Parts: sequence; structure tokens; C-alpha cells
Amino acid sequence: MTDTASANETFLPGQAAVKVHACHFWQEMEPKLAVETYVVPWAQACGVDVEFCHDITQADLVLIGPFAPKNQNVGRTRMPDVAAGDYERVFLTGENATPLMDHCEWALAFDYEADIGSERYMRYPLYVWSSGGDSILHRLARLPRETPEQRAARPHFCAFIYGNKRAKLRRWLFRALSLYRRVDAPGRVQRNCPPIGNSRDDKIAFLKDRRFTIAFENSSASGYTTEKIVDAMLAGSVPIYWGNPRVAEDFDERCFINWHAHEGRICDRLALGWAPLARSRLMRKLATPLTLISVARRTVRADRDAATYEAFFAQSPLTEYSRQFLDEKAIAGRWETILQAAQARARAKLDATAN
Repeated sequence: MTDTASANETFLPGQAAVKVHACHFWQEMEPKLAVETYVVPWAQACGVDVEFCHDITQADLVLIGPFAPKNQNVGRTRMPDVAAGDYERVFLTGENATPLMDHCEWALAFDYEADIGSERYMRYPLYVWSSGGDSILHRLARLPRETPEQRAARPHFCAFIYGNKRAKLRRWLFRALSLYRRVDAPGRVQRNCPPIGNSRDDKIAFLKDRRFTIAFENSSASGYTTEKIVDAMLAGSVPIYWGNPRVAEDFDERCFINWHAHEGRICDRLALGWAPLARSRLMRKLATPLTLISVARRTVRADRDAATYEAFFAQSPLTEYSRQFLDEKAIAGRWETILQAAQARARAKLDATAN
């Protein structure tokens, strides 16, 4: 791909190309690659010409990731503090980083839209990142169904693939389930088998031999659903999930083991029906050991009983909410609005130069 990514035949001569700068992505994601990956496909779909720009002061659009050094963030948040300028700032994150809309013109992140309350914000969870119907959600919707016999032939019990040691809860579940049967861990954390490759295909190939997958996020926040639960489903392995307390809005919880559902029931019982106490952080912490036991027992019961296990696959995991992401018109429309605003800045700069 060249620095200039011409869109298509609908681009009108005389229109200004949008200069795009990118910053604060992870180390392996170079700024130019971030533009090519996250902006160019939508620009092509919208008929807008874009080119990568090294100098932020010359940019019409600035794509901002969530990986700025802490001293370059706004306060104690994960929102990079990129000063306003003659460009459109677009905050794009698949990490647990809530956008601050007074520090960007546009944002695409995991939070539910009602929680942000801005027309310039759109929920764009990591499992739908793509263009042209190539997201992992699209792959899940197209997935051929396995037979019960194929599922019964899986040789191993459970998978645990992690490199982040700081998340304690999933390590506790790993240890609890390991008392029942071996949980295979090829990652850096709890490794007990040979490592696997770094690609999604390598991961899914490993999961296809496991009946269950510990699919815990690195942290918990409303709306923060990443690829972890979808990767397990793509492999036909039942996810044991923790992360987004509202994950049942994204995926049918009859298709996975939802820590948050177990936790909610236990908290309600402990609080004797007093809702404010049941939903408090204190009660959730007090309920953690009981929730751990409940989730582990549910997993063991499903592993031992074929009918219970097969019930996970009796329906599609997609909900009415997640199905809407299969139609990319909304995200394409949002990018068209963003790019048109950036293009207006580019035209104004050209006009100012001409005068």
C-alpha cells in the first residue's frame, strides 16, 4: 500500500486529500500502519482520498490510540492528552480506556453509547473491528455447526492462554479447575505445555481441542467485551467469561458460562434482596470465593453431563444487539462523517494557501 490511498472512481477532482496522522498505538503498530489498517479501508468505502502524514501540525485528522505514556494522559485516565488543532481528533481504542469527549472530536470505543452521552461517540467493540465483512463477529455468524459427535471427540478439557500475570481472578479459576482435570496453559502465565504461535489462527487451532476456555478479560468494565469470548466460540469451545458485566447483551449467555450471572445471584442472596447492597463493590468482593466455587461447579457439571454440555450449542450466540454489527452501514456512515469533517479542514487550508 502506498502513502496515498486513492479511494475509488467517485472521488471528485479538486477535492483535498485528507492528511492523517496517528499516535499512541502499541509498539508493533507503527503510525503509518495504524492509518492503513484503521482509516484507509473506510476511506476507500466512503470515496475519500487519504494520505499518511508524519507531522501532526500538517494533519487534517489525527487518529489517537490508548497507549500514551502515563504522563501524557489526561489526569489518571487512559485518555491521551492530544492538544486541539486544525484537525479532527479521533480516539480509537479496544482497550479499557473510556473516552473523554472534551479531549477529542470523535471517539470509537467499547463503552455503551448511553453511558457516554455524546452524538460524536459510537460503540465499536473490538470483536467487530474490520471492514468489508471480515470481523471475527462475521466469522462467528458464518461458522459451520459441529455435530455432537465431533464435540464429544475433543481430547482435552480446558484452555488457559494468557501472558498478563496481574489478573488474579482467572489464575484462581485455573487453579480451581486444575483440581478436577488438567487445564492446558501454553502462554507465559501458568505454562504447563509447549507454547503456541502468536496468530489468532494458532490460538483457535489450540482451542478446537478443548471443551472449555477460560475467557477472562484483563479488567472489568461495562461494555468492555474483546475478542476473547468470540475466539473461544469460533473454536467451538465453551467460554467461561468474566469482564463486561453486561456481556449477555452482546452474546446469548446460554452459550457460555457467565461469571457475572453467578456473581449476581450470589450477591442477591447474601444481601437478602437489598439491591443497593447486592450491587455494591463490597458485596462483589465478599462474594468472590462463592462465585469461584459456583462457576467451577457449573463447568464440572457441564463436562460430566453430555446433555448439559450440548445445551451450550442449541442456539446462536449472537443476540439482536450483536447482530446489528454485521451490517457495517452505521460504522461506515460514522467514518464518512468524520472524513468529511477532516476534508472540510483540508479544503479550507488549500483555499487559505491559494489566497
